[in-house]
Amino acid sequence: MSKSPNPMIRLIMFTSEDCIYCPPVESIVKEVVGGAIGELIYVNTVDVDENPDVAERYNIHHLPTLMINEKVVLEGGMDDDSVREILWNTLLSLAVANKERMEKSKQSLLHLAVNSWESLTGERMLRKTVGDFIHLGPYQLTLLSLYSLDPLVPGILYQAGYQMGLYGLMHHILSILEPRLGMTTKRMKRLRFITEALALYFSDKEFLPTYIAESARIIYLSDEKFTIEISGLASGSMGINVGEPMCDFTAGTIAGVTEALMGTATVGVEIACAANGNNTCIFEIHIDPPSPQNIRRSPEVEDKLAIRERRLNFYESIHSLTFKLENSYFMRKRLRPSVGDMVHISALQPIVLSIKMMDDYLASILFSAGRELGIFGSGKALLYDIVERNYPEASLPVDFNIGVEVFLKYMTHPTTYLANEWGIVELSEFDPQRPNERILSIGDYGAIAGVPNLGMPFCDYLVGFITGRLAVIIGEEPQVREIACQGTGSAVCKFEIKKAEGSD
Repeated sequence: MSKSPNPMIRLIMFTSEDCIYCPPVESIVKEVVGGAIGELIYVNTVDVDENPDVAERYNIHHLPTLMINEKVVLEGGMDDDSVREILWNTLLSLAVANKERMEKSKQSLLHLAVNSWESLTGERMLRKTVGDFIHLGPYQLTLLSLYSLDPLVPGILYQAGYQMGLYGLMHHILSILEPRLGMTTKRMKRLRFITEALALYFSDKEFLPTYIAESARIIYLSDEKFTIEISGLASGSMGINVGEPMCDFTAGTIAGVTEALMGTATVGVEIACAANGNNTCIFEIHIDPPSPQNIRRSPEVEDKLAIRERRLNFYESIHSLTFKLENSYFMRKRLRPSVGDMVHISALQPIVLSIKMMDDYLASILFSAGRELGIFGSGKALLYDIVERNYPEASLPVDFNIGVEVFLKYMTHPTTYLANEWGIVELSEFDPQRPNERILSIGDYGAIAGVPNLGMPFCDYLVGFITGRLAVIIGEEPQVREIACQGTGSAVCKFEIKKAEGSD
């Protein structure tokens, strides 16, 4: 099996040129990371003199400082054996936890793949109230809000797609689309059949019509790599220039399924994207590359200014996309003329599930991304209109109980339902015994419909969105907690919303 080009344990070492304790600690880090668990870890070294903003961001006061997944594990000088013990204990526990989560994620992705197959072949409907297709809008806005948060996200999404390609049903689908795949073991012939099947998969509108793309073609093929061009890919067809490639999940999916069918290490990268000014999305897939880390490089730790500029760029992109989506929702202008702007929920579900299953830090990214969209995303004009029509004496921000009523009307407004993101939404009645608490129920949420009972809630993104949107409505962030989820066996997702403690 290939070494993952995007390991999910991040170690940051803060050092400086005149730090006398740093070289021996750095040497031990290299020794430990170079061992058996090295494929799960990547390391960033930050010189605090050259990057004072980064040091300030992480509140670094002693050198060396080691952080693993945002937590300080070592500060200052220490004997070699103690450094080794701290690193091994911390990294091994994380590696074991990651492998256990990965195995659970594999089983969950396979379950989703079976669900998608049954949905697309008409055996059953996963969302009985609204059907199994959603508009591109929620899918694209989810991606934009995720990308805005952390340079790690492209790698996370690549890894999620890679798992889906490696362990899902896509290799089975490709074998059906190109039966000759099962008739040869010759490397070049097999690779040619895989690429032909991939072109059919992304062009398919009849066999399994996910509408993930409009069409695809292979533009280069050798025994070391191939290049596939995809038109109308759901993740890239935004009609705006975001400034970054947006289809890492697809790059990972193609690499994963190619590896599953070829039986050799494979790495994919998007070299041109429709969301970055190109007409189409183009992917290079490298077969058994000698240096996969040179194809997909780990992100550098950015300073405050770079982080702020990147985030502002994504806020502007979300704002620009809003106008494009409005035209699409009301059928004035499609983003994808030939297949339309609806896509099967199987395009979104593996992203949410894979990120949630990786680790708790990444699950928090889902919450933060939803919160960002709730605060900065579209729909504010609709909120003002709802308040004006239903509460003419009030104006935003409103008090807590009016606010949650406004939010219910927003979630169930006909224009909101055009996205087909969820089904029936209900709000508990006002309880004078608990005047600052309400329960919101959401059925058939597209991101998790059909998810198996895994004993954990999955709607971190939606919790974040509810928190951010209500902050706009009531002027402060409420406390929002998911108390029932399809991921815990519930028929609907339920959210407890409480007025912030200490607020007037």
